[in-house]
Amino acid sequence: MSYNIIAWREILARVFAGFTEQENVSPEWLINPATRRRLKLDKLYPEAGIAVRFVGLVAKGQGRLSDWEVLETEQRDQTRAELCRLNGIQLVLIDPEEDPVKQLDHLLRVLARASRTLAQSDQPAPHKQRWMPALNRARTTTADLRARVARTPEQMMGTLAEGWRDREAGLASQPTVIEPAPRRRARTVTYAVGQRVRHDRFGPGVITALRAEESDTTLTVLFDGEQERTFLLSLVEEKLAIL
Repeated sequence: MSYNIIAWREILARVFAGFTEQENVSPEWLINPATRRRLKLDKLYPEAGIAVRFVGLVAKGQGRLSDWEVLETEQRDQTRAELCRLNGIQLVLIDPEEDPVKQLDHLLRVLARASRTLAQSDQPAPHKQRWMPALNRARTTTADLRARVARTPEQMMGTLAEGWRDREAGLASQPTVIEPAPRRRARTVTYAVGQRVRHDRFGPGVITALRAEESDTTLTVLFDGEQERTFLLSLVEEKLAIL
């Protein structure tokens, strides 16, 4: 699997953190009228009104598509996009082998449109109060990633791919039995964006983001050498020192 698609999975995980993510779904309204078959979305974020479909992917061992197969694929993509639009969903097509900066620019426009749509909708006030700030955070995260990718595209996409592998490893290592959370010791250090820190393993870097989650805080550090990693503060605190 190309590391670009792995990097895009990490990008989407960061951008849509806090949103409900449905993966590999075929909603009941997403039926191709020409074939009466359901079409698939790789990712759907209902609260954002955004869906994602990866395009340009070729299965291992599969030869080049014929002109007819290419045309069929394009027609399905157009039908998928139109059905999404009719049901209040913006479809983002991502080709992992194309310029990531241009595609992040497009994602920024989609997020801006989603914010306007929600603001002008008749959704209840509590819904808007919850998801408008979330969409703003998603735009900020996307803009930050766009700037980093534009600066060193190959290196940053590689770093993001590594981040996704770390994320998967972290999820895979989580216990399946739910146990009471251990009592945390009181924090004696306060961290802030822009602080220089040193990690026991990864060395010096600068804090680029802090985000309070439901049960913990995530801390993102851009280490010298452009390697960026995100940690749970409760797990990294003892390995981190302020410079």
